[in-house]
Amino acid sequence: MKPVRPAGEPMLKRYYVRAAIDAARDLWGQEGVDDIRSRMAEPERDEFLAERLPEWISIRAMIAWNFALWEGPARRSKILYFPWLRLMTDLSFGRVKKLFLSMASPEKVIRSANELWKENHTAGELEAEVDGKEGRFVLRQHPYTETPQGRAG
Repeated sequence: MKPVRPAGEPMLKRYYVRAAIDAARDLWGQEGVDDIRSRMAEPERDEFLAERLPEWISIRAMIAWNFALWEGPARRSKILYFPWLRLMTDLSFGRVKKLFLSMASPEKVIRSANELWKENHTAGELEAEVDGKEGRFVLRQHPYTETPQGRAG
């Protein structure tokens, strides 16, 4: 039986939260995580850093984390932000879908993008196209498209 996806505000699976924290800790230590935490507003901080995370977390909390990281350890630098983003992706989607990613061709992964997106997010459409050895993704109708940090991701 498939888990029920929450209705209402846009959400993502909780493992992205753990990956975001772990990636920050790997790059900037516990001091970096504490700095990010201190920059977040209370409601999002409480949701993002709860002892027991629910299955789904609001995108609002993830965006708050990203802004706090951008202002804190990343020091508003893409050079510092992108390594965290890559590591967070490896520790989240990459870890969860490791078997699929190791067995599927790049074309299959790209063609499955929207289906994979919908397994982990309650909002947005991830359009993908393959052109030879290149692929292109376009995210629509999602809060990540509304900020430079989100679009960079």
